[in-house]
Amino acid sequence: MTIFPRPYMNARGSTLAMFFLAVHTRPAPGREVEYHRWYDEFHLDEVLQVPGFVSAERYALVESDGTSVLSSGSHLAVFTITSRDLDATMTAFRHAQKSMALPECLDADSVTLSWWRPVGSRAGSGKA
Repeated sequence: MTIFPRPYMNARGSTLAMFFLAVHTRPAPGREVEYHRWYDEFHLDEVLQVPGFVSAERYALVESDGTSVLSSGSHLAVFTITSRDLDATMTAFRHAQKSMALPECLDADSVTLSWWRPVGSRAGSGKA
């Protein structure tokens, strides 16, 4: 799979670029405590072992417009990736996924992965 037809150049003109992997999940019913323990104490470190994965943040859904992917109890993990070759990084991740067990505390049907690249940024005034 080719993500970019030529080497991707970030805003600074470097081929080392930042990407994000967004992972939407939900705990299995009644297993939220176990789900959070697994994610925080095991899975984040497991994913961060993949070359290029440099950080991870987790979020809990506050509100949704009702899309089928997001519902009450949904969570989001955002992994920051730096890579010169996103195809190779994605291949390494998919290879690592083969050894990542899906625990029973995770609703396997809720898992949705999406890969993102920045297209622009803007800073606000900081006023609350």
